[in-house]
Amino acid sequence: MSFHPIALGNSPMISLVQAFNDHSLLFFVLAVLSVIIVGISKSGFGAGLGVLSLPLMASQSSINEALAILLPLLIAIDLVGLRRFLRNADWRILKLVLLPAAFGMLLGYLFFSAITPKILSLSIGIFTLLFLIQSLVISRLNLKEAKPFPWLGRLMGGVSGFTSFIAHIGGPPITIYMLREKVSPMVYTSTLGIFFTVINFGKLVPYAYLDLLNFSQLATSILLLPLVPVGVYLGFYLAKRISAKWYYIIVQFFLLVASIKLIADGLLA
Repeated sequence: MSFHPIALGNSPMISLVQAFNDHSLLFFVLAVLSVIIVGISKSGFGAGLGVLSLPLMASQSSINEALAILLPLLIAIDLVGLRRFLRNADWRILKLVLLPAAFGMLLGYLFFSAITPKILSLSIGIFTLLFLIQSLVISRLNLKEAKPFPWLGRLMGGVSGFTSFIAHIGGPPITIYMLREKVSPMVYTSTLGIFFTVINFGKLVPYAYLDLLNFSQLATSILLLPLVPVGVYLGFYLAKRISAKWYYIIVQFFLLVASIKLIADGLLA
């Protein structure tokens, strides 16, 4: 069932109705889950869960469309917690990782503009699978013996900028370095919050240049915008009640499913 933009008084409202009609009910169901998942990830669970948002939305649209629809929502989620992030971020870490992240985004732009959607799907699937393996390995390391290395921060900042540009999955690489820093949860969340606020705003111009952003996709983002605070506050609620052990088991399972699906899409499409 669809709505028809009859007798609506202005073109923005017509665009919103058209954006609603242009997508299936299943798309919006999965898009709602994607936005809530990103909000939960940003507000308390770190980088892992947010990796699932793009595969969910892209399963009912193109990857390019999913990237464009998610970007304004990611920025909105960043802005919700910006005041807290500014108060608690570790600026020493940010000075170390932001410049390499900008270079990684430049490489992401060059990589993105040079490949087909099929290869992009395969690449994202492989990256996701590698990040899953990385998280499993890290969970079995004795991080108390690990020492922080500036070169690792620069490397992971660059990788994070690259993967964030091409697939909104910049969290896992930078997490490798953040875990070695052994900062408090509040500093961890706030530092990543500032990091990705800068990165996500930095994507706007190159995404527009790549013709990823248009008003139709922005209208779809606006339809999903009310879910942003729902995801953020649900994240705070769940973070206090779900054990870390079961949380990571669930995330790793769905991350494996998502990576296998994207790799299959890239190989079989």
